[in-house]
Amino acid sequence: MNRGLSIFVRDNLEAFAVAIALALVVRHYSLEAFRIPSKSMMPTLIGSERGGDRILVDKYRWLFGDPHRWEPVVFQYPLNRSKNFIKRLVGMPGERLRIDDGDIWTSRD
Repeated sequence: MNRGLSIFVRDNLEAFAVAIALALVVRHYSLEAFRIPSKSMMPTLIGSERGGDRILVDKYRWLFGDPHRWEPVVFQYPLNRSKNFIKRLVGMPGERLRIDDGDIWTSRD
């Protein structure tokens, strides 16, 4: 193999390995993409059984500010930690929720 070609291949493999490692670190610690699996987030986020919208989640967002009502949140299903749920935040701390004919009512305790 030509010396110039082997240097070219090695440099490109090195750059590719660094890019993959960096992408995995960012995905694990900072940002992660999720697919909306169901139609529960309609009409703004559309999901389906075969696919749907994707969202990019910032894992550190709430370290710098409080969550807001109606924000999408991602959490692990408590009975099966391998499943992620994507839902909207409805209730805030100290509130009591009531659903009446499909309407959500909140009151402070």
